[in-house]
Amino acid sequence: MSSFSITNNLYLRTLYGSNRAFASTTNRKEETCTEKLSAADQAALRKGIKGLADFEFDEIDDDTSAGKTKVYNTLKAFADAYNNCLETGSSSSNTSVQRLTNKMKSVSSSYSDTLDKYGITFDNHGYMSVSKSAVENIHASNYKSILGSDSSYMKELSKYSSRISTRVDAYA
Repeated sequence: MSSFSITNNLYLRTLYGSNRAFASTTNRKEETCTEKLSAADQAALRKGIKGLADFEFDEIDDDTSAGKTKVYNTLKAFADAYNNCLETGSSSSNTSVQRLTNKMKSVSSSYSDTLDKYGITFDNHGYMSVSKSAVENIHASNYKSILGSDSSYMKELSKYSSRISTRVDAYA
């Protein structure tokens, strides 16, 4: 059983797109094909990475609760997709997928000090969490440097997620 919680919201369902049923913990538990689940998780993570790269952090009004809520929900959906990827990748029978999942954890670990300053933390299993209070106390534009399109962290995550996707047979 996973040691993280998922918030099934519109932002997460949007990342999962046509696989939106897998945004729900109940549906995830009922799915017997872990490769199908893993493929959906990787696609959602890549969509989350692209979404953060395109996110207009500079345009968010830090004085409004709507702006802060949008940043938090976007970051939380990304974290949920990331955690789902770790969960399915770690339990995969494919050793290449397991190895690449460990590399994703390692990349995140190497950026954990920087991410921690922004309220994004990792537990000892590598699962990501986003502090709601961090979004309240940090200007949204600050996230652009670590999560935007020029971020080496996001580029590395994208690289490993893409490599996992090519090794997952969703129709096994």
